[in-house]
Amino acid sequence: MNWFTGVINGLGEVWAHKLRSALTIACVLLGVASMVVTTGFMEGLFETWKVSLDESGGLEKLSSAPDAVPERQKPLTSLSSGLTLDDARAVKALIPGVRFVSPEIDLSNAQLTRGNRRTAQRVQGVENDIFEINRYEIVAGRPFSDLDQRDASNVVIIGTKVFEELFEPQEDPVGQYINVNGRPFLVIGLLKNYELYYGSYNVMEGKNRIAFIPVSTMAIKLQNTVRLSWLNHKIDDVARLDEAVDAVQNLYYHRHRGVLDFKVDTQQQQLASYNQMKTAFVLGGAAVAGVSLLVSGIGIMNLMLASINERVREIGVRKAVGASPFNIFCQFLAEAVTLSLLGGILGITVAVGVIEGLQAVLPSGSRPLLVSSAFFVGFAFSVTAGVLAGVYPAIQAARLDPIEALRYE
Repeated sequence: MNWFTGVINGLGEVWAHKLRSALTIACVLLGVASMVVTTGFMEGLFETWKVSLDESGGLEKLSSAPDAVPERQKPLTSLSSGLTLDDARAVKALIPGVRFVSPEIDLSNAQLTRGNRRTAQRVQGVENDIFEINRYEIVAGRPFSDLDQRDASNVVIIGTKVFEELFEPQEDPVGQYINVNGRPFLVIGLLKNYELYYGSYNVMEGKNRIAFIPVSTMAIKLQNTVRLSWLNHKIDDVARLDEAVDAVQNLYYHRHRGVLDFKVDTQQQQLASYNQMKTAFVLGGAAVAGVSLLVSGIGIMNLMLASINERVREIGVRKAVGASPFNIFCQFLAEAVTLSLLGGILGITVAVGVIEGLQAVLPSGSRPLLVSSAFFVGFAFSVTAGVLAGVYPAIQAARLDPIEALRYE
């Protein structure tokens, strides 16, 4: 008795007990398909998130920001000037490996107007390095000049949503004036339009709803402060990220006279958080698949026990003509594995069909991905379910006494 014969017998059992076999195979199918599709959705979401992460600076980006002073240090707050433009200059001058530095002062919900058109958008005072750090591309006009920063010029670079709110589609905004909180600003640049959809939501919408002005202009004319909202940096080697974080923190610690009124974040922390969430979802999908496979395993076991009960005389005859208990064991184990493999193959096939169908109708950022590792795991799950469910019935069949089996009616 070889494994091929066991597989043929297994297919025969499926045909002989169509309804019972179909229900058992369906459980395996649902378990494998649900795991593959869930993994595909998580990988699709992860790819979207990775693109979003890259478009917001990538893993080489560090972001410094003001932070609440610890309770024990509150009497010392006045010793520190907070996060300032001087900190930005010090980071660029003193920390090796930092390629770009952009101080940032935010103005949320600034009133932008042009004639009778108006919109409330985020305006940021920045330096040109922000375009490298956060991967902005100017498609019309120019970036800020050194003269713009030195003279605190009233110039602005706008995103596409700001353009749509204040200009006609056929207009060229460069060289036109808009008002920012009542002050006239000359538009010198237009940013690229960014799109990355997850469902109906554009993950990149924030990059379109933005207006940039020189940080000196923001500090002197709009916010009247040298304290920064953010200080963004980009290093030249992600392998030195931890070293750069330590260096930046130590620099701030000394410049702020020991007052811990700052924090330094990296996008690796966001990546770690997302990986934890991704793992939780995948484990949840595996748990659902595991329950389905457990149910299918019980179904396979019951089907095989019923099959043994119907084939007692056949087992007796085979033993009488020389089949060993191991031959009988292998035959029934092969039949059980055949059932689960059918379910696994059908489950993977259904999952591929579902994923390809969803890829055809969903926008790019929402599409599940075909993940080869999920196919392998689903296939392994189905084989494991078949083996575990088939061992007990196979042992029962192998232990049958041939004489008693031949007497069985």
